[in-house]
Amino acid sequence: MDCEKNGNLNGNVVSCDKQTVSEKSRTKCKIITIKYDGSTANNVLRHRKTASSDSGSSVNSPFTSDGEEISDADSDLENTVQCRIENRFWYYFFSFGASLGYEMFYASFFPFWIWNIDGAVCRRVINVWVLIMYVGQAMKDIICWPRPAAPPVLHLEPRYVIEYGMPSTHAMVGAAVPFSFLYFTLHRYEYQVIVGILIATIWCILVCCSRLYMGMHTVLDIIGGLVLVAILMTVILPFSDMVDHYQLTNTYSPLVTIGFMLLLQIIYPKTERWTPARGDTAVIMGTGTGFALGSWLNYRLGVIRGPALPPPYDIMWPDYRVFGLALLRAIIGISCIVATRAFFKSVSYAIFCFVMRVDSSDLKSRQKILVEIPSKFITYTAIGFVITYVAPFVFR
Repeated sequence: MDCEKNGNLNGNVVSCDKQTVSEKSRTKCKIITIKYDGSTANNVLRHRKTASSDSGSSVNSPFTSDGEEISDADSDLENTVQCRIENRFWYYFFSFGASLGYEMFYASFFPFWIWNIDGAVCRRVINVWVLIMYVGQAMKDIICWPRPAAPPVLHLEPRYVIEYGMPSTHAMVGAAVPFSFLYFTLHRYEYQVIVGILIATIWCILVCCSRLYMGMHTVLDIIGGLVLVAILMTVILPFSDMVDHYQLTNTYSPLVTIGFMLLLQIIYPKTERWTPARGDTAVIMGTGTGFALGSWLNYRLGVIRGPALPPPYDIMWPDYRVFGLALLRAIIGISCIVATRAFFKSVSYAIFCFVMRVDSSDLKSRQKILVEIPSKFITYTAIGFVITYVAPFVFR
């Protein structure tokens, strides 16, 4: 069978020119299947079979430059692509890099910082994260640039293909989060600054390169995201301490925070078709709201107090006892998060469907937005509140 080489910037170029069926059956490679739902088929460029010009019975098998064999099956219902990953290291390496920009990572990373390291730093980082992600997601739905065409690339995360690509919010969050942590800990803790810069830079480069490997962004998308986040952080970071102090100490800050977040949701740019961007934005805004409400309540109840000594502080490395307590907090806290998400997601979604008198299994685009956005906002506000107030209360 002929092996056609396809440039996806995904690693090593396939060296073979021919490969028999029996040889392929003996290959110890990871095989993944990518499916595009029929409902989104009109919004993505689908992979196509290429008939061989030499023989009517033979079909060329496209390969990406990482040795990923692609076989496409187009139908009215779905488009399925099978990929044979020959270089597992790069696949898992860049899959990990891509995960640094998704909900699952931040649902565990931010709580870990608040419960075990420094809630004051994490609060400020979350405020930066919320604003930068809102601007990035909104810009996507304003610019409306599609993802890279497939072919020539292969989308390894097809569930996000329907979302627009410019700017890359992965690049934005991949720069904003590590460099925000660096900025807020720079004069708060005593450590080698060059080490912090190196970690933040590697984090950012890994996330950006993962988007190219996954076929989800062009280089221009990445550059646009990095330029935008640099401009936003220049504006946001100097005011972060003032905003955090206001959220903690002002009596009316919960009302101001909720009103501000709802206003941002209302003025979010409208699109001609449904994309996950607006729902993801509601998740981020809800999380930020919940963190602010929980932190404010902790301050009012005296749980959060000012530091006894001024910074900088020495970094205290954990012993076995501290490590065990951190692990126990993680188990209890994440269990609370999972339970909260399951309860509020199902209940809020059912309530909004009932109030609007719509069938939850047959939602049109506009109805989907009207139900999905408030449901996600409420659910993740509850999760943020549980992380900052309920879980620490359980720990005590």
